[in-house]
Amino acid sequence: MQDNENPPLGPGPSHIHDAVQRALELHAARLLDAAKRNDGGLREADIRDATADTDDDALVRICRETWSACLATAETMYWSNARKSHFERIMVKCFAQLLPRSDEVLDSERHLSRRVIPGFINGLHQILGEDAYTRNAERTNTLVDTLRAVHGDAFTWDEVYSDPICQTVVEDVLIGIAHHFADMGRRRNWMIDIIGAHMPATGNEVERAWIFGDGAFHALMNALYGDLRTRLNSPTERIGLEERHGEAKIDDLVTLFAALEADHADLLRAKRI
Repeated sequence: MQDNENPPLGPGPSHIHDAVQRALELHAARLLDAAKRNDGGLREADIRDATADTDDDALVRICRETWSACLATAETMYWSNARKSHFERIMVKCFAQLLPRSDEVLDSERHLSRRVIPGFINGLHQILGEDAYTRNAERTNTLVDTLRAVHGDAFTWDEVYSDPICQTVVEDVLIGIAHHFADMGRRRNWMIDIIGAHMPATGNEVERAWIFGDGAFHALMNALYGDLRTRLNSPTERIGLEERHGEAKIDDLVTLFAALEADHADLLRAKRI
């Protein structure tokens, strides 16, 4: 027996479906207006007038909004697929809340463009080095394979993100690279150059106008290290971090936060953010 139910639409087709629905509603509203002006009747000329103006402001707005939404969805899917390993995915998850959703248009006041992902991955790779990068990738791949084997079709990435092993990998990476950020101004400029050099071209006007600059760097760093900052402020959590990583590594983390705050203050005084 054939299932007559339509499968759910994906993000891209949903945007087109919504645009068609909005256009039909616009057309219906205009036909109703014409009918009201003619005592409930519609003439052929009324129907032609309701559909003939392709330059109509409301219709043009629907087309532009739909196009922007489709572009954002396509770029989101592209960069999601562009990540080469599960390790990259869990590291990007650290600042995923700053990335526009597939149904959102980039808002420069609260978002980072998804086009920062290739440069972020490249910079992380350089800071970690090949051996450490490969080691963490293997740890993450093993975890994902295990969870997929356990959960089968019920597997979700939320299970990976919430797993203690995943959280340990992220913690080890962020604490392990903290000493590279002691000179925050120098590292900020380096990250801006790396990410800027790897941001791909785009046809989206909003995306094209967006740049990864000083403010975006601080937003990224605060997202990456926000959880560790909170834990470091808890005496109990700090003791646990020191026992696991050693006091020297945690001192590097303290230095990073102090440098980040000082750099932010310098940029504010210079009116660069």
